[in-house]
Formats: sequence, structure tokens, C-alpha cells
Amino acid sequence: MDRNGVLIVGGGLVGQTLANRLSRDGYDVTLVEKDPDRVREVGETLDIHIFEGDGATAPVLRSAGIENVGLVVAATESDASNVVVGFLASHVFNTPRVVVRVHDADHEEGFTQACKDRPVEGVCVNPDTASVDRIASLLEVPGAVDVMQFLEGGVFVAGFRIGAASDFAGLQVSDMKLLFASTPTLAVAIQRGTRWIVPGGTEQILAKDLVYFAIARHELADVLALVGAPPERHGRIMVAGATSIGLALAKRLEERDERVVMLEEDRATAQAAASQLDHVLVIVGKSTDQALLEDEEIEQVSTFVALTDDHESNLVSGLLARRLGAGRSIVLVDNPAMVSMVGDIGIDAIISPRLLTIGETIQHIRGGGVRSGAALLGEEVEIIEVDAKPDCRLTSAPLMDVGLPPGVVIAALERGDQTLLPKGGDQIMAGDRLLIVAMSELSTKLNEFLES
Repeated sequence: MDRNGVLIVGGGLVGQTLANRLSRDGYDVTLVEKDPDRVREVGETLDIHIFEGDGATAPVLRSAGIENVGLVVAATESDASNVVVGFLASHVFNTPRVVVRVHDADHEEGFTQACKDRPVEGVCVNPDTASVDRIASLLEVPGAVDVMQFLEGGVFVAGFRIGAASDFAGLQVSDMKLLFASTPTLAVAIQRGTRWIVPGGTEQILAKDLVYFAIARHELADVLALVGAPPERHGRIMVAGATSIGLALAKRLEERDERVVMLEEDRATAQAAASQLDHVLVIVGKSTDQALLEDEEIEQVSTFVALTDDHESNLVSGLLARRLGAGRSIVLVDNPAMVSMVGDIGIDAIISPRLLTIGETIQHIRGGGVRSGAALLGEEVEIIEVDAKPDCRLTSAPLMDVGLPPGVVIAALERGDQTLLPKGGDQIMAGDRLLIVAMSELSTKLNEFLES
């Protein structure tokens, strides 16, 4: 049986965004949602199949056509429901590929283990883990509004707002090859106003652009100097909120021997957090309390990270911390509309677990040798790390003759122990690991070059 369709369970923001994106890419999408009001809302905005019912039950999944799809995505707000959907898809209906959204590590472990002996590909996407990974990457790159790591940490993709005094202002993208001749350091995406560009060599970088650079790790300091990023401040990191993300971040920072202080409003939650942390000072108090921040010498804090469950409070405390002298402010605000405003509202970086979930899910859906992937702010541009397959179109000729469409750039190539910036005369070989940046609307076209 040909199973090319996609079934998404959960019509919230994640489910709707995925359905819209996959439908646009040519997939036959069915969305299952039990809330009648949400069903009507989706029906008015998306041109997809919609089935009303509880997707965590076998009869509803069968009626929605699960036996005819090759991929199921469980994207409700409930971990338990998502795991049930995952089990039904993988163990009852033998769906070839299943992606489950979970916050709890125990649920993640259980589903992953259960799929090991099944002839299916079952993966979990954890928004909390994705958020911690993104924050940890941001902390490594001063001045960046967004950071991802690829090629086993050898290449950063980092976004910077270009100031008028930056050495990059007025530079053509092709000129970067003169500055970084032997390493994969390149401007790979530009947001100019509301428009996104994957630039060609003649594109000029302008002041006020948000520019994403692919940066070889050992070239990071030079790029930061040319961007005009503020010097890194060495001091404590203050984490507001002993939430699951806040605790996971604090533990990660402990492992890196960072000095960390945590603020938590609820006394019992603060005590529980303190019992799980070895070297983190946990203080009971509100992160929006100016007197408390001043008492804790906020002006000596290198980075303030607001991760409470109250996202409005996160914005307020992030702005307050910056005004009181914190070197940098990163806040969790799970509103995709806010993410595109980063830098315009006095916040250095915004973390949206929902957007990170969508980006990671798309990565698993893509297939074609894709090892990892991410979407830039606004979801208009995506980055994938992919192994070149034997006999795929990308390996058929030198890059200048392959016919990649405008809007697609190969930012880096890893061959053996070398990481290179490929040129037009270079030919991709089977087994090469590639870092590709592309406009999201070209994802289907890009697949034609990646599949054997």
C-alpha cells in the first residue's frame, strides 16, 4: 500500500502550523482535533482534511485514515495523549514514521524504547530540551539574537542585528570569501524589514539587517569583532523560574562550571529546586521585583534568562533586568508573533518552545538523509544538515552545473576531518555531510536534489 499522507493529531498552534506548512509543500494532510470550535477555526483557515474526534483512540484514528498515511505526528498539549497516539500508530497500525511531542523525559524514554523492536521509525520532539539547547548555544555567542549549532558543534549559525558602525555594513556577501578564504564562514540569510533573503554573492549587507552567518567555531571571535558585538561579560547567570526548562538549564550550566543564581516566587518550588542543584543559589522572590534585582546586583549579571510559566512576566522582567544593567536578556515567550520582534523591544533573544518544536518536527519529516535541522526566526528560512546520498542529483555534477535554484545555499561541507566552504567548481561526493540553507517554500524542490 502506498502511504504518502500525513496525519496530525492536535489542532493547536503546533498542529496548525505543521499542517499549513506540509500542505504547502504538497503533502496530503489530515488533521484530527476533538474541540469543535477549533475544528471550525482550522476549517476556515486551512485547505486540508479535518476530522473531529479524540485522536488518542483507535476508532477515530482508523476513521481519519491512519491506515493510508506514512507519517503520524502527535502534537496535542498533553504528553499522555501524544504517547497514546504514538503507541497506537506504531504498534497497532504500523505507521512507518511517528513523531511524538513530549515534555516529560520519562514519557520520551518509554516511547523511544518501545519503538526499538518495531519496524517503524519512532522519534520524540521535546520542546523543553530544544529550548535548553537553544539557550545554551546563545550563551556561547555574545550579541546574537538566535544561535544554532551544526556539524557536531563545528559550525554556528548565528543571527546578528547589523549596526551602522559594523564592518559588515555595506559589504557584499561575496566579499566574505576574502575575509575567511579557507573556512565555512558566510552570510546565509538576511531579514530586511519583513522580507527574508537567502543571499547570492552580489547581495549587500545593510545597517539594520538581521543577518545570519554560518561561522566556523574557530572564526567566531573574528566574526564577533567585525559584527561589532559587545564584548563578552564574565559574571553570574541569573535564571528566573524553577520550571522544568529553568531547572534543566541550571543543571546544564552547573556542568559547565558557570556561576548561577535562580529566582523562584513559590517557596516550596524553590526548596525543591535547591535540593536538585549542587552549586546554584536559589532565592525566593519575584523576578519583576526591582528591589530584589538590585539587592542581587543585577548590574553584575552577564545574562538574565526569564523562564517562568508567566510569559508576560518574562517580558517585563527581561526588560527590567536590561534597564538595571544586566549584560543580556533572554526570555521565554511562546508567542510566535513576538519572536520576529526580537531586538525591537529591548530583549536580546526570545525563546519559543512551540516554534522550536515545529522546526525539529519538520526535520524528522524531511527524511532524505537529513540529520538535523532548524528554522530561523519567522519560519521563512530553514537550515538542514544532510548526508549526500549516492546517485542523488546533488552529486551528479560540479555545483555550478547542478542547477540549485536561487534561494538555496550550501553553507558548509564536511568531508572526513575537513570542513570547507564549497565553491561552484567543487563536486559533492556521496557521504559528504552538508549544511544547506534554503527558503522554506523551496523545501519540496530541494528534496529533488537530495533523494537518490
